Parts: sequence; structure tokens; C-alpha cells
Amino acid sequence: MSHREDLDPETASVSEGYQPERHLGSVKPPIYQTSTFATTTAAETKRYLELLYGLVEPEEGEEVGFIYSRLDNPNLGVVEARLASWEGADDAIVCNSGMSAITTVLFTLLRPGDLVLYSSPLYGGTATVLGGIFAEWGIEAVPFAASVGEDELGALASDDRLGLIYLETPANPTNDLFDIAAAARVAKARDVPLAVDNTFLSPVWQRPLEHGADLVIHSATKYLGGHSDLTAGAVCGDAATIVRLRHTRYRIGSTADPMTAWLLGRSLETLGLRVRRQTENATAVAAFLDGHPAVNWVNHLSLLVEGDPRREIYDRQCRGPGAMISFEVVGGEAGAFSFLDALKVVRLAVSLGGTESLASHPWTTSHAIYSPEDKLDLGITPGMIRLSVGVESSRDLMADLDQALGAAGVP
Repeated sequence: MSHREDLDPETASVSEGYQPERHLGSVKPPIYQTSTFATTTAAETKRYLELLYGLVEPEEGEEVGFIYSRLDNPNLGVVEARLASWEGADDAIVCNSGMSAITTVLFTLLRPGDLVLYSSPLYGGTATVLGGIFAEWGIEAVPFAASVGEDELGALASDDRLGLIYLETPANPTNDLFDIAAAARVAKARDVPLAVDNTFLSPVWQRPLEHGADLVIHSATKYLGGHSDLTAGAVCGDAATIVRLRHTRYRIGSTADPMTAWLLGRSLETLGLRVRRQTENATAVAAFLDGHPAVNWVNHLSLLVEGDPRREIYDRQCRGPGAMISFEVVGGEAGAFSFLDALKVVRLAVSLGGTESLASHPWTTSHAIYSPEDKLDLGITPGMIRLSVGVESSRDLMADLDQALGAAGVP
């Protein structure tokens, strides 16, 4: 899907990939809520499928049509063009969940006997797939921490089996930062792709392709969708790799449905507005929590100070600190549960990136699959709270957090 490089992403996310004159003048894309598309002749059907599967090259000006919504749909085309613009990519695919986007990448790029190097901590769902299904198929996954330097990563990557380097940065839930450019240099030296999960910051605050990444992955359920009313995933990258991923998506059925694609396109129009407001709120909330007697420590990128090794990475690859905060409540798990149960404005839920503020307990939810020892080694503690800050009044959020922290045992 081509897109105009002269447009700012905030403009492209309103207009890219859609021509009203081709849809009865409708200013907004209609929802193509259909499973299949009729063609006028059998030869036309044949030609569509040949083009879709890459069996023939299109003639100049020829467009691939639509035949079945598991393969493609007009609503997907609109949102994929807009996502590609946001990430500065050639093209993008949209899948039916973040995990389906991740597994579509892994299915396409890895084969039995390969090695994956991945940043740790890693979202529990991704860790489960790498350590479960793919391990059973003879693909080894080796973690590395943010403290691992470029030379050490290069030594790990010297294994001839290496097929992929995978980063999640900032890391869920600790906000650890991984150096995309350093990982990209290692990946390029070994001629393997670098994939970066950009869910936490979104393309508003981080664009991994600018720092050498080959693919950018999103749980589009989160900031890209932004309203907690859809589940989707996305991958952005170069045209040739996206074609490969799209063909995998055709075969395994990880394509997003038309309504999901339409909702995602609606949401991208306000991505910049929402994320900036959420970040403004999160910065105020993080400063409030940082001085609270019921809080042991706070992780938010706005609190990084000179001399912190994360600060240098942040200054190079991040445009803003985002709206994800992790902090530890006094009293361990009991204190955390008392805090979560006392919240009134902030919702207790496991997702993130929506307009509403959400709090969760990583020890028992998103990272429950890790052993207690591994969680502690990764900086995930029984008292840790993960807070996704929404668009509400920051004053109301801080008042709610304050009263809930009182329930944790410290006034």
C-alpha cells in the first residue's frame, strides 16, 4: 500500500488510503461488512487471485481487487496505509490481535533449529509463545537484559542459528529501555531482521524504523485503538517483508475483520491528540507518586535523570515519555491488592492505552507465567502496580490514587 511521504502522519491518519469520490462521496470510509465479494466473470476471479498471491505481476496502474475478507478488505487497506505513514514504513498489515501479529512475524521469519534473541522482561504472552510452542518446534529463545551492551549482544548473536532479534522497548511492565540502534547494528552484521514491539510508546513517541529496525509490531488493541473496544495487532516494515507477512496472514487466518479495521482507522485520527494528553497526565501523576509515602519507587520515563544509563537511550530514540507508569506500593502483594480494591476512578483491568486509566498487578496477571525468582530478577515485585494513564482530569486521578494509597496502610 503506497502512501504520501510528504504528509505529516497526523494529516495522513485522517485522509490517507481513502478517496471519497470512489465511495459515493462518503467523507468517512463505509464499513465493508462482508465475508466475500462478487466478481463479474470467472476470468476476473482468476486474475484477482493471481495478483493477490503474487503469481503474476500487476500491469501498470492495475489494482488488486477483493474476493474474500480473510484475505483482504477495503477497510484494511485504509488503516494499513495510515499505520505505515505513522511509522514511516513502506507498508503494514493488520491482524486480529497483538499476539496474532507477533506470531505471524515468528511463523514467517523462523524455522526449526533457529535461535531468537529477545529483550527481557517481555510481555507474558510473547514469552509463552517463544518458550512454549516455538520451543517445542526446535526454536531456541534466549533472553538478554537491558544491561547487556552491544559487544555482549554481538557475542550472543554470533551463533550461526540466529534468525531474529526481538526487542520490546520500553519493556512491559518495568519501562526498561533497550537500545534499538545498537541492536540494529548487531542484526545487520549477522544479516538477520530486528523486530521491535512499539506498543508502549506508539509511533507518537518512538519510531523504531528510524533507528535501524526492520519491523515494528503493535498490539493495536492498546494506543492505536485507544478506546478499549477492539482487539487488533499490526506490523509495519519494508514492502518485501510485508508481502511475506501478508501471505502468511492469508494462510493462517490472522486477518482483522472489517469492523475492527474500521474502528482502528477511526482511532488513528485522534492518536496524536490522545497520546499527548495521556502523556501530560502521566507526567503529572508520576511526579505525584514519586513523593508519596506509600510508594517505594516509581518508573516513568519523565523521571529519568542525567547519569541514568536509560536517559542517554531515551534522548536518542524517544520523542516523549509515554503514559505507562510502574510503581511499588508498600506492603507487598497485600498492600497492592488493598490499593487496587480501593480505586474509584481508575479501573482495575489488565489492558492499557485506552482513554480510561487502568491499573493492574503484573505479578499475578500479565507476567504470572514467570517464576517468582525470575520476576524478582526482572524487577517485577509483588507490590508493583502497572498504571496506564488515560485522558481524565489529572487532578481527579491523583485524588483517586491518593485515597487508594491510604488503603494500602500509609496515610
